[in-house]
Amino acid sequence: MARTNFVEKVRSFLERMSGSDHTIDGGAVCHEVVNGRPLEILIFDVSGSMEEADYPPSRLEAAKKAALGFLKRLSGTSPESTVSIISFSNHARLVCAPVPLGSGMGQVQGALEALRTEGYTNTTSGLEMAGRLLRAAVGARKPRVVLLTDGHANKGGDPERAAERLKGQGVQIDIIGIGGGPEDVNEAQLKRMASVVNGERRYWFIKSVGSLVRTFEALALREVRR
Repeated sequence: MARTNFVEKVRSFLERMSGSDHTIDGGAVCHEVVNGRPLEILIFDVSGSMEEADYPPSRLEAAKKAALGFLKRLSGTSPESTVSIISFSNHARLVCAPVPLGSGMGQVQGALEALRTEGYTNTTSGLEMAGRLLRAAVGARKPRVVLLTDGHANKGGDPERAAERLKGQGVQIDIIGIGGGPEDVNEAQLKRMASVVNGERRYWFIKSVGSLVRTFEALALREVRR
């Protein structure tokens, strides 16, 4: 199946999908790709403040660099894993439908490079998009969301409720906060949204580009230490 045809089918599926289960073509294609494979969903805040230059050259470019390190590390240790990318500002956007990392690194990297900043911070929309994707991705193993944000959710619904729904689907949620300081990202809320695994809250506030890259590389191995 042509890659572009696959992406369009999954996008169409997600746009049409409601809270109930559907078995239209996009869902079948998504199931075929992820069935029996680990699924990583990277969710990036691309609101206007991600253009700030305190993580040189910008917060968004630092996030892209860190995500690329994550992908390279993951491709070396778990090439059978599937990866999807969602961005959110005013609304969420599926920028890369699930693709096996071993054969699809180019597609995932291209999707990362295409991210641009705009608008507000609708965190809920990104999490809800992930939930719709996961309902299509029947058979995925060890589904995980890695969410990066630099600010308070200032548009859309309640992100805590969206996070709880995802965790109820068996999804691990790892959250990275960046920006001026923990108070700038509503850290208390992000901590509540993050999963707790083996007694550890899966939330980190990262203060530099180097630390951000190292944290993402460790996330690829699921071995972040405080």
